[in-house]
Amino acid sequence: MTTRKGSFEPKGLLVSYKELGTINIDELKDAMIEDINALKDIYNIRYVKACRLKLFATNEYGEEYQVRRPGGGRIFYMDTHHYRPACKDYDL
Repeated sequence: MTTRKGSFEPKGLLVSYKELGTINIDELKDAMIEDINALKDIYNIRYVKACRLKLFATNEYGEEYQVRRPGGGRIFYMDTHHYRPACKDYDL
């Protein structure tokens, strides 16, 4: 006999682009911008934290593409290139 304490509620919100299949990176950018605007306008989301984006890089035929650094080594993880000024943390 199992006892259940409440229902399962997953943390966060998953936005799936799987249905789009193999698409150009610029199309993905446009879809993400459209979805972010929908999250703001329809669902009233104003802030997020600890977001992640997992990409399965392919060529135009859907075959796996190995992402490499300019120097030649493979890359599996990338920190954002977006810079957030520290003054935004202190209302300066």
